[in-house]
Amino acid sequence: MHAIRHHRFGDPDVLRWEQMPTPEPSPGEVLLRVEAAAVNRYDLLSRAGINPKLPLPRIVGIDCTGTVEHYDGPRTDLAPGTSVVVLGDRLGNGGPGAYATHVCVTADEVFPLPPDTCDITAACLGIPYITAYYALFQRHHIRPGETLLVPGAGGGVATAAIQLAHHAGIRVLATSHGPARCNRARRLGADECFDYRADDIPAQVRKATDGRGVDVVLNAVGGDTIAQGLQCLRDRGRLLAIGSAQGRQFAFDGFRFLLREQQVIGVNVTPLTPTRRFAIFQKLLALIQASHITVPIDHFQPMAQAAEAHRRIESGAALGKTVLIPPPAS
Repeated sequence: MHAIRHHRFGDPDVLRWEQMPTPEPSPGEVLLRVEAAAVNRYDLLSRAGINPKLPLPRIVGIDCTGTVEHYDGPRTDLAPGTSVVVLGDRLGNGGPGAYATHVCVTADEVFPLPPDTCDITAACLGIPYITAYYALFQRHHIRPGETLLVPGAGGGVATAAIQLAHHAGIRVLATSHGPARCNRARRLGADECFDYRADDIPAQVRKATDGRGVDVVLNAVGGDTIAQGLQCLRDRGRLLAIGSAQGRQFAFDGFRFLLREQQVIGVNVTPLTPTRRFAIFQKLLALIQASHITVPIDHFQPMAQAAEAHRRIESGAALGKTVLIPPPAS
């Protein structure tokens, strides 16, 4: 088999397309031929050694679909040739990742895809869409008629959140940079989008909400944007903190936060069982089939060129998901 591995942390150039032995599945594991691997911001942070710093060498990638090649266990729905999605915590985290032609995963994290499901769409739904759904409707319970602010509208979780909230009857405000990204956010369902490079975001949000502020902020960015998000919240508003791409330290005016009785709610999908993830995944598939949400794709990249895919995302050029496609089976 071939895989993208890195032997040290660093920029995209540390990623190498390497030949290695095809793994032998242990009892309770499934050997998959990977069909599509979606690139996530998490992959870039892991490669750089920022979050998390896992043992090396390692294979990156936390979202993929595949075809069962071998399984010797009690389940009857994992016969060779079955198209599946991997939904669990070990892929690319505790175990080998998705940037490979083959991967072994535990059977409890593997679920057959419904007939006529697109491998690429299914791979892209994993972490970003499940996280957005869980944050809005399970970790928190946003209500129709409320107003939601989504910073960094170009990100995967933000892209999902805008669409899910819009479909649920939420008024959505977003931030991004440049006309192209703001127009994209509006097409996805944002009622308004502000350019964070040009606008005073708290002032724009107050203007858009008649001085009140938004009910909820969904923040998958972290860093200084947490303090800005709290400035945009109404009294007793809630901020859902999901990511830390722009910094793991959150600093804000604690006294003002207390006076306004606001809440910061941490969101972490890691503890979700594979079965619970699959239940959310099924809801997302139903929304896609009904054309209520979409998975915008920026481009497909041969898996061997994963470094180029990472560079494109880090440059800010990507508008949508990047999907790595392994070479055809020989």
